[in-house]
Amino acid sequence: MAPSHPAGIQVISRAAAVLREVTAHGEGRSLGQLAAATGLARSTVQRIVDALEAEHLVQAGAGGVRPGWGLRRLGELAGPSIARELRPQLYRLFEATHETVDLSTLAGDEVLFLDRFLSDQGVRAVPEVGMTYPAYSMANGKAMLACLPNEDIYAMYGQGNLKQLTPATLPTVKALIVELDAIRAGGFAYDVEEHAPGHCAIGISLGKRDGQWVSASVVLPSSRYENSKLNVELALHALREGSA
Repeated sequence: MAPSHPAGIQVISRAAAVLREVTAHGEGRSLGQLAAATGLARSTVQRIVDALEAEHLVQAGAGGVRPGWGLRRLGELAGPSIARELRPQLYRLFEATHETVDLSTLAGDEVLFLDRFLSDQGVRAVPEVGMTYPAYSMANGKAMLACLPNEDIYAMYGQGNLKQLTPATLPTVKALIVELDAIRAGGFAYDVEEHAPGHCAIGISLGKRDGQWVSASVVLPSSRYENSKLNVELALHALREGSA
């Protein structure tokens, strides 16, 4: 019988096997698919995915487990040209605001993070690890939804009520369409405590790149939102003009 790996090495080996499978299928893999592909128990895969998600190396959602923004930055995987191309502009956005800056795309009807600069301030807003967010509840998501025809919006969410994440989440698809029309008219996309209490964001679409809709957003605590709003909008406008 071959000698077994020491426990620490075995954990790394198993995590690497899960990561290889996730990066080979950027469209998302279920826990069952990961277990079958790696030969690991589903419960073991769940623990590994939870640990990797805590380090932002994967992102789990309704569409399965996908490469996370941390892994994309480390290895330039699953859409590297988008993050690499836009990183200088995103860093300038961070320097102008000193708030958390996200680069995102759509994964079905959810937001998928591609890259991130974390705020260097003592109090900062960062989406919670392990949470998935419908695009209608976030500024970056709304910015991309505004690029789609209303028929696609109805196909995603129907024509009735929307799931509420907070009391401020848009209540209905009709209300969402009204907001998307304002964004289409040249406005910014806003999230005022709609995906999480105490968190606000302003976002813009950066168009379609490598076949993916992409958006940038600045996320900040509600306590700084009103005083910082104009500066964030000016910085986002500069990013949009510079990346056109």
